[in-house]
Amino acid sequence: IVPVLQEPSVNDDENGNISGDKRKFDEENKDFDQELLENENRGDDAKVISLLKQNTSYRRSIPAGSVWCVNVPMFHDSMRASCLGRLVSERYSDKLSSAGHVVTAALKHAAYQEYSPLHTRMLSEEEKQRMDESKGIFTPEDIMRHLPQTVLHELKNRAGGARSNLSQALVSLSGPAYAWPQVVFEVEEARGHPQGGKFEIALRQLVEHLRSRILHKIIYDSHGEIAARICSILEAKGSMESDAVADSTMCPAKDVREILHRLYRARFVDLMNLQQTKQHNPGTAIYLWGITKHRMYETATGNTCAALQNMRLRRQHEMEVGKDWIERAKESTDIDENEHELDKANYNKFCHGLERLDNAILQLDETLMVLRDF
Repeated sequence: IVPVLQEPSVNDDENGNISGDKRKFDEENKDFDQELLENENRGDDAKVISLLKQNTSYRRSIPAGSVWCVNVPMFHDSMRASCLGRLVSERYSDKLSSAGHVVTAALKHAAYQEYSPLHTRMLSEEEKQRMDESKGIFTPEDIMRHLPQTVLHELKNRAGGARSNLSQALVSLSGPAYAWPQVVFEVEEARGHPQGGKFEIALRQLVEHLRSRILHKIIYDSHGEIAARICSILEAKGSMESDAVADSTMCPAKDVREILHRLYRARFVDLMNLQQTKQHNPGTAIYLWGITKHRMYETATGNTCAALQNMRLRRQHEMEVGKDWIERAKESTDIDENEHELDKANYNKFCHGLERLDNAILQLDETLMVLRDF
């Protein structure tokens, strides 16, 4: 949460008398207390009101007249850091157990540098300009405070200390063993560097790899394993004829042509028609199949949005159908929850169905976030 308006200053003069600013601040505190009482009378959350009253410093933390807003970019980058950290951990945890935690810490540090008001407010204009020039670049010392305590404790207990071991881990992540996808770039060589080197996370490569995996899974679920294999081959080799695609996928040419036409209707593949003569004879034309990556992403995003809308409409319909069960559950007592065992079974089945719909909606929303926002 970031403040839009700053807290009013409170100062005393040299003789200990209350200055005009402080008198004004005390008057605002009384207004704030009155506002709390009015909010309580309006039926606002009693827990929040009680916490504000119990906290002796709430007047300074939430001064009257301040405006607050949610730091959406900070939330967004924090979620992206966690997601890419899980991806790296899944890919390379067998080689380096702390790989995912290191990537998450580095991306959180970059988000903190760019969007944290507590950090940017204390910097001068020259420091802000220098920070913009080195955006995304960090040293091992910078990301230590963003590491989990267990990982940091493990690094400290090794020979050489935390900074040296973290620098070695970052150098390893920038090596050829972690090249697909690329994880870290070594901006300044760590050997002999007073701060253990400077590094940068390969953000674009990681996001592209994550999106490619999601796109492959969407095609696999909707059109089958062979269709997903065909798209991967076309991405790697470029435009190909149907017979060449069949040889590469090791499937019958007739089945491959049917799948290609199905993918073409779904807008996942493109068809190029090359005429050998000026008469545009279909019998002598050469048909090349290929893919356009951004078009595939647009198609997958559209399909995900349509599925998300259908899920929400389905949940709305289920709530209309089961509103009698919900009302009955609200009015039931601990002794007699339902009149019949059949009603209890139907209500449990209804709740289980809503839970499954909620989980599906959440997964679709996460998929859409990766395809559009990352």
